[in-house]
Amino acid sequence: MGIPCDGYIGTWYTVSNVAKPKKITHATRHYNGTSSDMSSNFTTGHQLTLTAGITYTSGASAEASAVIGKLSASTSLSLAASGSTTSTSSVSVTATVKPKKYVVTYAGRVQVTGNWEKNSCSSGGGIVLVAAKGTGRSHHVQEVGAAQCDIVQPSGSMAALAKSSYC
Repeated sequence: MGIPCDGYIGTWYTVSNVAKPKKITHATRHYNGTSSDMSSNFTTGHQLTLTAGITYTSGASAEASAVIGKLSASTSLSLAASGSTTSTSSVSVTATVKPKKYVVTYAGRVQVTGNWEKNSCSSGGGIVLVAAKGTGRSHHVQEVGAAQCDIVQPSGSMAALAKSSYC
């Protein structure tokens, strides 16, 4: 026994199991071997490409923009449109490295992922049908920074992720 359409005719999307992991897209470790502070624009190399879009586990037709819109609404984050990818070019990050210390310059984004369903009622007296389902993903705006390797970074921060992955 399914959920009744109760007079509604149309389609709508739902999302579930939404996650917001931080991802480092660019990172490079730098060392200052001198006896004074070293300030510079550091070239930060590409590590990971994020792509916004949807995949299907069943069904054949869905609007990626609707799925990403639902993911955006569920997280209150502005997300990239379907087909958008993060840059594969190096990123320039300004940082100061203390003497005899390592620092990681990084760029990262919050990646949003979740399961989606396209629901449909073709007649107001019928039951809700799942016309298609799958997973969706997108990403939020880029964050850049520098994490000194010998200093504790704020828990859960992009800096802490960069430090734990590249120091």
